[in-house]
Amino acid sequence: MLKRHLLKSSIEKLGQRYFSIRIAQRQIDKNLQTADDFEANSHKNSSIDKSNRDFIERLYTRPKQVRNEPFIKGLFKGEYLYDYLKFPEYEHAIFSESLDKHVKAIQNYIKCSNYAKIIDPKGNFSLEAISDFRSLGLFSKCASIEYNGSELDSTGFARLIEETAAYPSLALNLISTQALVAKSILTYGTKEQKDKYLPQITRGEVNAGFCYSEINNSSDPANFDLLTRIGSVKNEKIYTLNGQKSWVTLLSNENIDDAVLVTFAKSQSEMSDNLSAFVLSAKTPGVSIQKQLSNQNGLSFYQVNFKQVVLNKENVLGEYTKGFEMSNRILEESRFLIGAVCIGLLKHLYKQIIDFSIRTHRFDKSISEFPIVKSRLATIEHKLYTMESMVYLTAGIIDTYQIPDVGSESALTKIFCTETLRECAISCLDIMAMSQFNSLDEQTRKYITDIGYLVNALNTNDLLRLNVATNGLVLSGAEFGEELSKVRNPLKYPGFVLKQILANHKLIRSAQKKIPEYFYLWEHVHPSLQEPVSILERSAVKLMMAAKSTIINHGREVIENQVPLGMLADMAMHIYAMNSAIARASRSYSIGLPNSQHEVALVFVQCKESGRVVDELHADIVSSRGGEGLNNTKFNIANNVLKVKDHAATHSISRNY
Repeated sequence: MLKRHLLKSSIEKLGQRYFSIRIAQRQIDKNLQTADDFEANSHKNSSIDKSNRDFIERLYTRPKQVRNEPFIKGLFKGEYLYDYLKFPEYEHAIFSESLDKHVKAIQNYIKCSNYAKIIDPKGNFSLEAISDFRSLGLFSKCASIEYNGSELDSTGFARLIEETAAYPSLALNLISTQALVAKSILTYGTKEQKDKYLPQITRGEVNAGFCYSEINNSSDPANFDLLTRIGSVKNEKIYTLNGQKSWVTLLSNENIDDAVLVTFAKSQSEMSDNLSAFVLSAKTPGVSIQKQLSNQNGLSFYQVNFKQVVLNKENVLGEYTKGFEMSNRILEESRFLIGAVCIGLLKHLYKQIIDFSIRTHRFDKSISEFPIVKSRLATIEHKLYTMESMVYLTAGIIDTYQIPDVGSESALTKIFCTETLRECAISCLDIMAMSQFNSLDEQTRKYITDIGYLVNALNTNDLLRLNVATNGLVLSGAEFGEELSKVRNPLKYPGFVLKQILANHKLIRSAQKKIPEYFYLWEHVHPSLQEPVSILERSAVKLMMAAKSTIINHGREVIENQVPLGMLADMAMHIYAMNSAIARASRSYSIGLPNSQHEVALVFVQCKESGRVVDELHADIVSSRGGEGLNNTKFNIANNVLKVKDHAATHSISRNY
């Protein structure tokens, strides 16, 4: 009893520190001293205290690995990283129990609130709601203990974002405030910058805006119009900013002049045009903010103007001219959170559709008994399961490494979740038919119209597709460069080309066996998932072959020919979706979670669907050489439309006599 009591006492003193792996040593010393005091008071054996010391120290100070091998990039060069078939989980119940407390607090608040209380008549978050958000600590979940934060990891924050997604505008604002602005300062800021800005942000006293996109250049840093010019005053460097940033989200319309801004500007210099990051207050002379757009549901976008804004070294965030690397890392580690918003919104809608299907009767029976309705519900179920698997697998990768390489995985998760949400929302509304206009609650009706904001948040899906495929092909070209160079010159290397044709034929045959013999993925999952994992392995082999084929067909011009890149990215996305779902179901079935057999069934359906998509994309990529393939036909159609600047087909009732 004493040992359990001592352990409980030590853990309670840790409070919200459960999610920190980087807790300062002084925090550990404080808890260990607490254990010492308890021991002195109880006059018991010191060996008991030592065991608790060791337990606590191991639990909270275990070092992270530095960097991971990227999964998606490896697929392009024919590597499969088996570690990604192990679904991440908390190592101790303490972590999940503490997270549950955060989640339940948000659930209780949303359950006891209503749309009118949270959103005021002008379409903004009400002052009462913002005060409630502060009380719930929503602005400090990711910050460190030192700055009044809960220090949640990516998994914990994603879970909270999922709950707040009952109000997607709130979730998006929290992502901007914490995952973008606060994390930028926490990761790259100096001690002085952290002390100055983070306490205000975590207490919810000021707005925080991430100024990256521009109205004319979107998220293309090479063409940013916001420029910085270096000067000198009294032998001290100054930085003068001129330009503007658009689509900046701020939670409240109140006190926007107090907002903390993180912005990125291109150096206006003959020596360098690199990107640099700055942190500043909106009160800085020359900064002005004006509303650009509002969805009337709590989400407002602003344009931030910089006119002769003079900053000094205290405003430089991180290393000067290293803004591109900084912004890339922050955005890459945040995009998957859009998927968490999609999960929360779809779950809220899905629950209402299930209730509607059960209680609604047509032709003397519940519509939930209709096969077509069951088919729609099953489709939403397995897609929702896959969305959740992708989000939390990506979060687990981020939590495991100090500098995680998850750019491709995070981007594909965002693409899959946003596009699946849009598809499933349409399916839900089809089930309700005209009843959607009076059966759905006001909150859901309003937020369904905001799905477009999620699709385009943190870069458009098409741009992310191009980035994922380009990064993969760069590695594929480096891995197979000599081989592909010879294949592109068959007259010069006829023997080598023939050998490659035979090798590819053998590869396809081995991959198409009932139990594929290339990556041997079936050895790494539960035996009940042998069929889905076989589909996954065949798809992975086809992605590698499609990447080679794309380089052979298009060479250096592949970057300009964007459609094959988009198709490769879609193949990679479905492979990552299958991998995530299989890894999760394998873990659930192995440890005996409730309804694990249901999860296995969901994986079967998802892998069948994704495998079919991968097969079609692979076939079209392989046939696209020499003017063949569906996309070449589409190009010709588009050229005709652009030529006439209108619908090019003659009207259906026209005659030629």
